[in-house]
Amino acid sequence: MKLCLRCNNYFSDDILHCPNDGVALEVVGKDPLIGALINHRYAVESVVGKGASGIVYKATRLRMGSAVAIKVVHSYLGADPKSLEKFTREVSALENLRHPNIVSLWESGVTDDGQPYLVMDYLEGTALSSLLAQHNGLAPSRVLDITKQVCGALKEAHAQGFVHRDIKPENIVLENTSSLDFVKICDFGIAYTAFENRLNAMSRPTTVAGSPAYMSPEQCRGLPLDHRADIYSLGLVVFEMITGKKPFMATTSKEYMIKTVNEKLPKMGDIRPDLNIPEMVEHIVSKALMKNPKDRFDAIVDFSNNLTAACEASGFASIKGMKQSGDDRLQNPSTRVSERLRGQS
Repeated sequence: MKLCLRCNNYFSDDILHCPNDGVALEVVGKDPLIGALINHRYAVESVVGKGASGIVYKATRLRMGSAVAIKVVHSYLGADPKSLEKFTREVSALENLRHPNIVSLWESGVTDDGQPYLVMDYLEGTALSSLLAQHNGLAPSRVLDITKQVCGALKEAHAQGFVHRDIKPENIVLENTSSLDFVKICDFGIAYTAFENRLNAMSRPTTVAGSPAYMSPEQCRGLPLDHRADIYSLGLVVFEMITGKKPFMATTSKEYMIKTVNEKLPKMGDIRPDLNIPEMVEHIVSKALMKNPKDRFDAIVDFSNNLTAACEASGFASIKGMKQSGDDRLQNPSTRVSERLRGQS
């Protein structure tokens, strides 16, 4: 089996170049882990996600009978420093974070053939990105509920000295647990620590990492980061949840980054005048999206509390929109989980 590192699609061994974009394919084997037993505890069943650096499998935890997700770094990338660094960052972060709204790490190790792996929660739900692709914005009450849960998870991460650096709709999963949204934050593969921030403050610029459409101005410029970078990224997610659109339109990563650094963000009301967004709500989201991190909220909990107060005082939080249906939350579970995990790979 071969993999295209650009589009993340698999092809048969006889194909040399990707039919989609023409780049050379990499040999990744034939999923030898399917049917295998990892650490005498996990029976691997199927592939649910794939990416440039690894594959995510669904497996059964034998003693408990419950499902887990196992992320395995591609064997041919086993010696790749960048892939291993991303893997190590994710393990380090998840080992230290225990919060109901953060995906849980069960264990990590190395398979018999030398592939690093980590065992995580198996999430059956919908990535926020999928939900936003289906709807032109979400009901304000739902936006507030999702945002408060994300803020709770980030409060824990920030208290432990971690900056997520990749808050975006793809990494926010709404689990299929009830008629209400239950958020899980995933993909701490590029999480940034307070110690690294101190080092980079003395020797900058640092490496630019993240998703350009959701990066803060200082992140785009390769400057040292702190928790306020996550506040900015979440502000962009809130903007998109309310309006159904990103504040900047761009076709390339470079264009997104240039606009993020140089262009003034539009108001949500200018993009969606039909929503009658209260000025106090507009002000709170705008503050989270200030170019200078010093002008943003001091802590993620301040953003959460101020947004909640503004939405409730203005009556915006009472707008519930159409009743959420089961179909709206979970269509084709394997596709949803795969899409979520693809962002981790």
